[in-house]
Amino acid sequence: MGKRCLFYLLGLGLSFHSMAQTFPGYRTGNYTGVNGVVFNPANIADNRFKWDVNIFAINGFVGNDQSGLKFNDISRSLNADSLKSKLLQGNQKINSLSYADVLGPSVMLSLGPRTSVALTTRSRVFANAKDVNGNLVTAILDATQSGIVSPGSFNSNNAVIHATGWSEIGGSVARVFTNPGSNNFFKGGITLKYLSGTADSYLAMNSLTGTIGNAGGTTFITGPTSGNLSLNTTDNNFYNYKFGDFFESNGSGVGGDIGFVYEWRPTVDYSMYQTDRFVNKYKIRIGVALLDLGMIKFNKSNNSAASYSLDIPPGNRFNLSQFNGKSISQYKTVMDATPAYFIPGQPQSSSYQVNLPTTVQANADWLIFGGFGLNLAAQLNINKPSGFNLYYFNAYSFTPRWENRLFSVEIPLSYNDMTQFNAGIAFRVGPFFIGSGSLLSALVHDSKQADLHVGIHFGLPYKKKIRPDTDKDGVYDDVDKCPTVAGSPKYHGCPIPDSDGDGINDEEDSCVHVPGLARYHGCPIPDTDGDGINDEEDSCVTVPGLPQFHGCPDTDGDGIPDSEDKCPTVPGVAKYHGCPIPDRDGDGVNDEVDLCPDQPGPASTHGCPVDKIVVQITSDFKNILFDFGKATIKAESVDLILHAAKIMNEQIPNSSFYIDGYTDNKGKASRNLLLSKARAQAVVDELIDAGVERSRIIARGFGMDNPKCDNKTDQGRQCNRRVEVVIRNIDQKRQQPAIKRSLKDVLH
Repeated sequence: MGKRCLFYLLGLGLSFHSMAQTFPGYRTGNYTGVNGVVFNPANIADNRFKWDVNIFAINGFVGNDQSGLKFNDISRSLNADSLKSKLLQGNQKINSLSYADVLGPSVMLSLGPRTSVALTTRSRVFANAKDVNGNLVTAILDATQSGIVSPGSFNSNNAVIHATGWSEIGGSVARVFTNPGSNNFFKGGITLKYLSGTADSYLAMNSLTGTIGNAGGTTFITGPTSGNLSLNTTDNNFYNYKFGDFFESNGSGVGGDIGFVYEWRPTVDYSMYQTDRFVNKYKIRIGVALLDLGMIKFNKSNNSAASYSLDIPPGNRFNLSQFNGKSISQYKTVMDATPAYFIPGQPQSSSYQVNLPTTVQANADWLIFGGFGLNLAAQLNINKPSGFNLYYFNAYSFTPRWENRLFSVEIPLSYNDMTQFNAGIAFRVGPFFIGSGSLLSALVHDSKQADLHVGIHFGLPYKKKIRPDTDKDGVYDDVDKCPTVAGSPKYHGCPIPDSDGDGINDEEDSCVHVPGLARYHGCPIPDTDGDGINDEEDSCVTVPGLPQFHGCPDTDGDGIPDSEDKCPTVPGVAKYHGCPIPDRDGDGVNDEVDLCPDQPGPASTHGCPVDKIVVQITSDFKNILFDFGKATIKAESVDLILHAAKIMNEQIPNSSFYIDGYTDNKGKASRNLLLSKARAQAVVDELIDAGVERSRIIARGFGMDNPKCDNKTDQGRQCNRRVEVVIRNIDQKRQQPAIKRSLKDVLH
């Protein structure tokens, strides 16, 4: 019967048309890794794996719209022709779909929290049978075992049997579009695929009518029979299809998938974990994908492509056993050998294109609690079942499941117009997964479909790890700029700063950039009066003052603080409690230097009146004794002159003097004049010797002039023999009367 097909040797069947979603049950889970890109390219974004590698996975389906299949049909090792017999047996118009989907080595890598990429390999075999007459095809496959007993008519119009095999190399990228933490999560992905057509076969029958019967155990087509046939098989064909044929190329093309996923995510704080990728965060997920866009362009085989007009006249017949054990590629040889019945038609074009089975996939997923979820999915066919289009049919499924990172179990329930209700089950244990979309149905009764998938992939899942917080400050180390020192989130895990280094953090410091004290909220000790002395050391907080007075003022600058100064606005001395030294007589000479504190006098006389000084000196000088008739001062009178010198130097140091000498009227006037001058000079000399500067004193002699007393008596003459002192630098006119009065009082 020829070589067995690869996917049959693996024990996989092919699925009926309306139950055509691949990997039922498994496809609804959140731990499909790189394989999820096949179901929706957006699935790999925000994946549960850092990286994932698919080793091998295969999904096979078999089914039709009339005959029943048992579960052991899935695992039976059949060749192509016997499988076709199983699928196509029946009457009138039969429709079927069969395919195998092999996921080869593939890898997915998460580039970050928002973007993932994948590189995938995939090989597929896909076959449609449309409106095929079961009796006719059964007889063609095995004319001796057709089961036809009596003649019967057949009518096949636009009937097609079409099978295509191809391999894919795909590159995918998916990205999260929304910001982290959003309740409305959105992601999308796209896959671009290079398609390598490995094999393609078709047999088309149009307006084919006639009669089929049995004679001698062999089935014949008898005349009158007419119609049109066309066929083609590429160099690789499904009669002897084997693993190596997946890598042969008889055509090429491009294709692609695009998909989007929306998730509603309740607000949950995952900040304590290193990543939130370990958990499925959504409550509701809605996915939409457009899959298998594209086409493959095949070149027709030179020795297998042909078209014929079938014309068997009445009374003639054609033995169908000539097709026994032959593939479609060998049918041409049989037909060419009978040109009377099979009239060659127009030459076939050199190439044709096969459109991939494009579908829209939509699903809604509800995570209930604790790993339990419900999935509702629909598959909508886009291609029309005509020409060389490969096509699915619309299908719907409802899948309850329970899953976690290591295990899952899914129960896919499906319904369609032809096969009605089907139920299956799928499991995942670590990297291994297996399941069927019709197993439970097939265990109970014959089903019009049977399927099985199995595979293994492994990856590095994101794990639930607490983010380290070395300093236990609630700011995790990966964002903590001070991971070993407890701090505040506001300052990225660092302690609240102390900009001025005063030990008071900036949040409690009212003077952030100036060192201060805690009791003043981080500000320096205040200086209310701005005198440079802080209030704690300032005894006069509100009045500017001086450091030496503890911040209190000294308004008059006399070195005595105002608080102790009885004359705060007038400079004074401590002895007088900050007041100036008193000047009782108001002569401008303070009492401490005023030798006459109660009598006004000029500063030049130390505050004493000039007349008093003059009188005092004159009073002292009247007691000066001279040798008789001479200018020689007696020794006992020297002390009087020394005392006078002291007064001149101490009391009137800035004054200059006349020392005037006088005599009585005895003797000659000329002699008395000389004597008076000599005696005055003698006094001057003694004063100079006593320390009075020479420039200050001048001796004058007046003889008997200006007597003070009456010369008629001895007492009067003694009064007139005198030495007087006159201050030279005073207002003589103003002072002279007072001096005369004083002298008169002294002399009398």
